[in-house]
Amino acid sequence: MPTFRFDHPWTWFLLWNAVAFAGAFVVNSFVEWTAHRFFMHSNKIVRFGYDLHHVGHHGMFGADETYHAQNDEMRAHVAFVPRDYFMFLFITVPIWSLAEVLSRRPMIIGGVLATLTALQMFNSFHWRFHVPSDTWFQRTRFFRYIKNNHRLHHADTHSNYNVHFFPLADWVLGTLKRD
Repeated sequence: MPTFRFDHPWTWFLLWNAVAFAGAFVVNSFVEWTAHRFFMHSNKIVRFGYDLHHVGHHGMFGADETYHAQNDEMRAHVAFVPRDYFMFLFITVPIWSLAEVLSRRPMIIGGVLATLTALQMFNSFHWRFHVPSDTWFQRTRFFRYIKNNHRLHHADTHSNYNVHFFPLADWVLGTLKRD
């Protein structure tokens, strides 16, 4: 049986990137919270983010029966587009680069992979929130909890800025709202 050897440089490279991947979910929670709160729900910094999200998405999707997409036009306002991935990477790559420089450990790949994973999870969950289908996953207690967490954000746009499964920043910063 092969052993995990710590005398090989690739072992440390993979280990530190795995640490960065796990830690990035904490950082990403705060980045998502900040972007959602200040760029997507405020017209003072980035107007197009506010127009697309607060005016467009929230104008179309409420917390009532309009929470679920009723037609193709509504479905077109659910998913991220490539520009959104690039914007989040534009914000987070300097964070992971700084972490790598300050720690003198290889971390940027793990951080970037975690950001892309979190964005894809967000995109997938957000689609399932607004365009539901009857799958086993969407019937789980976990999914119903995070879907309700997002529905509460549509009811009160000053709460629940963490859309995906990890509302750490909402909890720490006092914006987590529950029924």
